[in-house]
Amino acid sequence: MKLGQIDIGELKAIPDIELGDEKEVFAFYGLASFNAQCAEKALVNFAMAYKLLDESILSQEHWLDIYNNLNSNTFGRLLGQVKQRVDLPDELIEHLNESLAKRNWLAHDFFYDYAVHLRDEHGRIEMINELQNLITLFQIADKAVENLSEKVWSSFGITNEWLQKEMEVQYEEYLAERNA
Repeated sequence: MKLGQIDIGELKAIPDIELGDEKEVFAFYGLASFNAQCAEKALVNFAMAYKLLDESILSQEHWLDIYNNLNSNTFGRLLGQVKQRVDLPDELIEHLNESLAKRNWLAHDFFYDYAVHLRDEHGRIEMINELQNLITLFQIADKAVENLSEKVWSSFGITNEWLQKEMEVQYEEYLAERNA
C-alpha cells in the first residue's frame, strides 16, 4: 500500500464485527486508541531522529532529556515541529492533519457524539464501523511516518533488525521479572 510516494507496506488486519454489543464497541475503541498512540509515538521517534541530527555527541542523560521533552508534546505540537523541520509530501501532511483531528475527536467527543447509538445494535455497529475506519487511518499514519523515520535512524546504525533484537531483550527481561 502507498500513501502518495511512500510505500507503507501492508496494514494489520482489523477484526470483523462479531456481536455488535457494547463490549465490542469498547474493544474497537481501545484498538483505535492504541493505533492513535502508535501514530503519535511514530511522530515522537521521527522528531527525535531529526533533533539528533542537529546535536553533536550526546550523553545518555541529554538524549533522554530530549526524548522526554518530545514525548511530553501532544500529537499536534509534534506534527507542527515535524512540519517546520522536514519537507513532507503533501499527501502525508494531509493524512497527518486528518489523523490529528480524528485522534482529538476520538479522545474527546466520540462517545458524546455517538451517545444514543449505544442503545441498539444498529447504532453500535455504526460506531464500530467508524472505529474500524479510524484504525485504518491511524495505521497508515503510523506506517508512513515509521517508513520515513527508518531512513533517518539508519544513519545512526539503528535498523529494524537492531530494534527487533532490542525488543527481544526487553521481552526476556519482562519475562524474567514476571517469573521471579
